Amino acid sequence: MNICILSTDQEQDDQRLLDAARAKGHKAERYNIRDISMVLTSEKPVIYWRDQEITKSLDAIIPRLNVNFTDYGTNVLQQFICSQTYVSESPAALRLGRDKLKSLQYLLARGLPFPATGIAYTPQGFRQLAKTIGIPMIVKLIESTEGTGIFLAKNLKEMDNIVKTFGQLGASYIIQSFITEAAGTDVRAFVVGGKVVAAMCRRSQDGDFRSNVALGGRSEPYQLTAREQEIVLSATAAIGINVAGVDFVRSDSGPMLLEVNVSPDFTGEQGIENITGVNIADAIIDHVVGRVCNFYQHHYTSATVLESPRGILCADG
Repeated sequence: MNICILSTDQEQDDQRLLDAARAKGHKAERYNIRDISMVLTSEKPVIYWRDQEITKSLDAIIPRLNVNFTDYGTNVLQQFICSQTYVSESPAALRLGRDKLKSLQYLLARGLPFPATGIAYTPQGFRQLAKTIGIPMIVKLIESTEGTGIFLAKNLKEMDNIVKTFGQLGASYIIQSFITEAAGTDVRAFVVGGKVVAAMCRRSQDGDFRSNVALGGRSEPYQLTAREQEIVLSATAAIGINVAGVDFVRSDSGPMLLEVNVSPDFTGEQGIENITGVNIADAIIDHVVGRVCNFYQHHYTSATVLESPRGILCADG
């Protein structure tokens, strides 16, 4: 099987996926999204990697896209879908997962627990919301990632300063209740194909209210309760994502979801693969290969898998 890791800058994770795929007998390559270009015509749409046409040469695309490449990356994925190539994540799910507010609305529709969250059009509007949200509170960019773009406001003056700054920059942001009893600690559950394959607890080491490993947090293996597992899997189902890192905190009233990360890291000294000893890369490749075979048997024929040409059919991913 010919597998493509469509990536940006997660080289260590990408290499783990490439090694896992090749060890299982598959051909696997890493293509940087910056090197992908497309020509859309009604006669013969074409996708290029550098100067090489790859329109129908791949069996599976595994996207590993950083937040800055969401728009272009999902457009590229959509074009692969138009070419009847299996893509392991739908563009719609990736776009939804990157929109913090919209994601919460989908979680809300399923009755899932998360900290009270507010959004207003003007900085002045947030003062009214603060009466419900309460102080201290979190002020968070809608496209925050790895703990960046997230601030703790301990009073209304701090909140005003942060939201006015974001407003001047034209950034979209939300405010959220601060779960005091969980400060500096959260849980990351790694989901692959509707199953929790590993989980770890992350703790800040310097008093920071954020526990992200990227900011110096330390991790240890964690065993989810039945309730926590139910909430985590319901969250990924709500977003429609297959591979995700689901973050939540343990509050006095039970688990509270923070985020569904749709392109989660899993390598590194404090990464979930090393901390838990679970082979995340293998789990992802096994999931994708299983879905690829079913996809082509029931939808299209693959040039490599079934040695039969595919046509072009554009459909919303």
